[in-house]
Amino acid sequence: MQLKNIAAALAAAALVAATAPAMAAGTVSEFYPFSEIMMKMMDKNKDGMVSRQEFMDMMGMAWDMNAKKMGVKDKMTPDQFNQLLQYLKAGG
Repeated sequence: MQLKNIAAALAAAALVAATAPAMAAGTVSEFYPFSEIMMKMMDKNKDGMVSRQEFMDMMGMAWDMNAKKMGVKDKMTPDQFNQLLQYLKAGG
């Protein structure tokens, strides 16, 4: 019985060791597809499609949340826009 527990622990450790480099390298998107996450977040009426209004609502919310953090009033610099895109890719 104890041998099974040790074997299971070693298998789990091997799995973690094998996936850690991929996660560290930023390939987590293979496990959590960005487009699927964004689609689910935007599709407020759950009809499986994103309307223009749903898209605009989400982008407006992302702008508002990040602009406040970055101290942006009316316009973003290219660096600030890249920060916004990174936020969106993170699913946040």
